[in-house]
Amino acid sequence: METANIKLSSVASDVLGKSGRDMLEAMLSGESSAHTLAELARGRLRAKLPQLREALEGRVDATHRILLRHLLDHIEFLEGELEKLFKEIEALLDPYV
Repeated sequence: METANIKLSSVASDVLGKSGRDMLEAMLSGESSAHTLAELARGRLRAKLPQLREALEGRVDATHRILLRHLLDHIEFLEGELEKLFKEIEALLDPYV
């Protein structure tokens, strides 16, 4: 997102948290208003709305959206694989608990 001048990581400690994902999904849907995107912030991130608006001021074009969609899909896939692996490890640890 840096090439789109989006600096979300400079304000949000967890870009892939609930607020960050909501903002990224909104960008993927074509939302470009920094004010509208910032309003998606939740919890403690709401205290940083002015900084967040500034960090979200950028130009996300079609190429950024394509790359972002691929990256988020890959992250979702990896999270699913981790969840499966944790369940398999838990099952193997059952005799020792």
